[in-house]
Amino acid sequence: MSPSFKTAFAFSITLVQTLAVSGALVACSSSPQIKQDKYAKLSDHRTFEYGMPYVWGGIENVFKGYAIKERDPDDVTEKELESLKERKLETDWSYTQSRDKYYEYKVNGSPRRKNLQMRIRYEIVAKAVLGGVDVSVKTTEELEKLKKDGTSDGYSKVSEVDSSRPAEILEKINLAILSAVPDR
Repeated sequence: MSPSFKTAFAFSITLVQTLAVSGALVACSSSPQIKQDKYAKLSDHRTFEYGMPYVWGGIENVFKGYAIKERDPDDVTEKELESLKERKLETDWSYTQSRDKYYEYKVNGSPRRKNLQMRIRYEIVAKAVLGGVDVSVKTTEELEKLKKDGTSDGYSKVSEVDSSRPAEILEKINLAILSAVPDR
């Protein structure tokens, strides 16, 4: 082999290696894109046709396993609860798996899906209205970000929260109220 052929051959091998490495870097430099299933929006409030003591009792029953960050007003007697016009409750973060947000990737050409870990905080507001108590459930949702190797990269707030979470809480409150209300 001539020296010029060896040089050209070495240059082409180096060029191929450089292109392969730069292509791999471009492919790895972006983090996986979060995808979201699209479902119908569900309601985040409901009016219960019961007094504040029953409704608030249902709320407390549903959130007894959660770390409560704040109650406003904090300490209320049974008698004060009957005449209360509004009461709030806010939970601390609870950790769970997202139902509608995920990463999509491929392994050996076959598609895979990984639902994301998330943390959620609930804010409940119960307001006395004509005919009962209106309860609204607001959620703050943050998703765990993942690096390319699958390790955690912290949490980030989402702009579109999962509406099934507040609807589920409202249904649990309804069941708790119905189990506590005496027969009419």
